[in-house]
Amino acid sequence: MTRIFISADMEGLCGVVSPLQCYPKEDLTGYNWAVAQMAWEINTIADGILGHDPEAEIVVNDAHNAMTNLRLDSLSHRAQLLSGKPKLCAMMAGLDSAFDGVIFVGYHAKAGAENGVLNHTFHSKLFDVQVNGVSYGEGGINALYASLVHRVPVILGSGDKAFCDEIHALIPNLKTIETKAGISTTAALSVSRDHLEKCYRDLVGKAVQAPALWKMNLLELTGPYTLRITFTTTLPCDVAMTSPLYTRVDGRTLEVTVDEFASLYRALQGAYSMLAYTAYME
Repeated sequence: MTRIFISADMEGLCGVVSPLQCYPKEDLTGYNWAVAQMAWEINTIADGILGHDPEAEIVVNDAHNAMTNLRLDSLSHRAQLLSGKPKLCAMMAGLDSAFDGVIFVGYHAKAGAENGVLNHTFHSKLFDVQVNGVSYGEGGINALYASLVHRVPVILGSGDKAFCDEIHALIPNLKTIETKAGISTTAALSVSRDHLEKCYRDLVGKAVQAPALWKMNLLELTGPYTLRITFTTTLPCDVAMTSPLYTRVDGRTLEVTVDEFASLYRALQGAYSMLAYTAYME
């Protein structure tokens, strides 16, 4: 039996181009449409997996914002849903070494990516996230976590063109599906629904039928691991430094060195989780 873990974000979904679509308080109609699109893309993937292995186990981690976007009754009957927060390791919560592969759905490029639709890295107040001197986006950090902590490869990724280019630079053999091509941060040309459905069905089928190739996508990185986080302003760094875990590098930057990548992921999650504290000051 195949076990597949799906980490589902929203900003990289087909047709989503505005931050207003990503939060129910900003544009409820647009948000409800985006949630329906999120479920449709996940279900199209699930159909492809189940077409190859009808007994496959599929776990979907709702990985966007409050992580309560998806409803269980909107997903394939074979899909389990992990939702809500806080949850340890956030976008990768629920993954363990018993899974065969990871799929990223609706992912976006890292903060600062040119023509990266709704680009950011975990939090709007994070400017850059580096591991051992290399800058990564959410896809890169999450792929490292899957590989280094659980030895589970990423086997498929979907999102805007900037994300696909970014993740290909890290995992050259990864099959990706471009949902749209950005022409600015908040504008993009989205592919047709028919084209996207065909891409999902074709590439999911090819991915799940080639398990011998999955291990090629495992990433290798030797510890110790130094996490360096640069915030957009000094205030978030001030707040994060209330934890004794971090060392301050400059006004906007902190870092921490750990031996295990699981600890690095938790240190990153901890740093941006504290940023809710700054909301009343801004």
